[in-house]
Amino acid sequence: MISPPNRQNHRIAAHLRPWWQGMVHLLVLSGVLAALVVLPQGVSGIEEHPTEWTRVFKGIEYKHLAQSNPNPLAAYAVRIDLRAPGIRFLVTPPSPDGEMEIEGLKTTTFLESFACQVAINASPFAPVGEIEGEPRDVLGLSISEGEIYSQPHGDWAALLITKANEARVAVPPFDTDDIHNAVGGFGLLLDKGENVGVDGNRHPRTAAGVSKDGRYLYLVVIDGRQPGHSVGATTEETAALLESLGAYDALNLDGGGSTTLVFDDGEGNARIVNRPIHRYRPGTERVSGNHLGVFALPTNGED
Repeated sequence: MISPPNRQNHRIAAHLRPWWQGMVHLLVLSGVLAALVVLPQGVSGIEEHPTEWTRVFKGIEYKHLAQSNPNPLAAYAVRIDLRAPGIRFLVTPPSPDGEMEIEGLKTTTFLESFACQVAINASPFAPVGEIEGEPRDVLGLSISEGEIYSQPHGDWAALLITKANEARVAVPPFDTDDIHNAVGGFGLLLDKGENVGVDGNRHPRTAAGVSKDGRYLYLVVIDGRQPGHSVGATTEETAALLESLGAYDALNLDGGGSTTLVFDDGEGNARIVNRPIHRYRPGTERVSGNHLGVFALPTNGED
């Protein structure tokens, strides 16, 4: 987990941005940033298309973005068609005994326990620990199948999803009357198409965004703290990436050592797509507070 970014003097700092400002967006347009489709092992029957989204489940497409110079970067994007048949969502439910808000789980355990096809870590939480099943306090709004078990935290934003798969990024005060699932994050990254991230430290990132027409939900994870593989991104850079993918509104979810994207391998087993870095150990998955899971139908060999 990482602390929320400091947004001081953002509009003034916008005139003093380094060469990296807007890099992801510009390089995607120029083709310098290679969009390489790298399928998780076990997701079969799909051809690799270097610069295109690749379908992994009905209504779900995947893209891996990577660069080596001037700084290594590895990002993993999922685009979900909210109108596709079979798409539905689940946020980690609260503890059944009611004695604690939630039980910590690894993202792989969450996906396998609830038989999702895609899952990411979601809200910030405390404390960070090593053992699954131990209590965690989720920081910010959290709703699972209509049940609110964690209240909003200050002015932190949230991703809200109705039972009819209408998704929106919002800030407090939240209207949750029709909300079936929700996860809180830190601040906004995109606000009606405007990049409101900041030029701060680079970290691993987990983020979510919604297209202007509301049809697509984007989930993005960016590896970080791993020289030679990926240095991570600022919130400004993360916002630029989401904008280049098609997001209009977006928020920063919990990142750092929590950042994890997981796919079902087609047989109910979880396969980690990115390279997590719990406690600065590359490839080590963290026990997180809550998660956002996506259910989808298999492609059955369709393009």
